[in-house]
Amino acid sequence: MRKAHRGTRLTSNRKTRSVDTTLLIAFSQFVIIVLLLSGVSAEYQSNKYMQDWITQNVWPVGYLLNGYLASTLVGVAIGAAVLLVQRWKSTGDLGKE
Repeated sequence: MRKAHRGTRLTSNRKTRSVDTTLLIAFSQFVIIVLLLSGVSAEYQSNKYMQDWITQNVWPVGYLLNGYLASTLVGVAIGAAVLLVQRWKSTGDLGKE
């Protein structure tokens, strides 16, 4: 009966690690997208030709590139990173088997 309990715990640990890995990959993708958006936003703000072109051809994109969205997403990414670190610290047996 004790072996069945250990097997269940091992399966639970594997699922937890799988979820943590998936969460880490998704968070990494989010950070990369935010960094790219921040770079394009900075270029948009400093490039008058780009501003004029976007205003003439795809004006709604100008609202996304004005700097507010990128800075908000950077703040969300920092907050999510803090929460991820706290979650990993709270699960003390993450690396133990």
